[in-house]
Amino acid sequence: MRMKYLVGLPAAVLSLTPVVVAVDAATAQAAAPTWTCNAQTWDGQTLPTLTVDAKRGKHQAAGVAQTKWGGIAKYATIDCKPNN
Repeated sequence: MRMKYLVGLPAAVLSLTPVVVAVDAATAQAAAPTWTCNAQTWDGQTLPTLTVDAKRGKHQAAGVAQTKWGGIAKYATIDCKPNN
């Protein structure tokens, strides 16, 4: 009788795996803080304000914003602040 339980255990574990993965993904996505970033172009024009998601902090937020602006922002002028 003990053998029946052991045979059913892998099937039960495998059936719960998608549920655990979905919950972990939703939690990780919800945990990403948002940042508001401002910057200027090389010729001094102000770029539109962006809101970006960055888990690793201000430096990552600046990199994401630089990419979204298409690389036209002067990196030294990028200022990102966390949203609360």
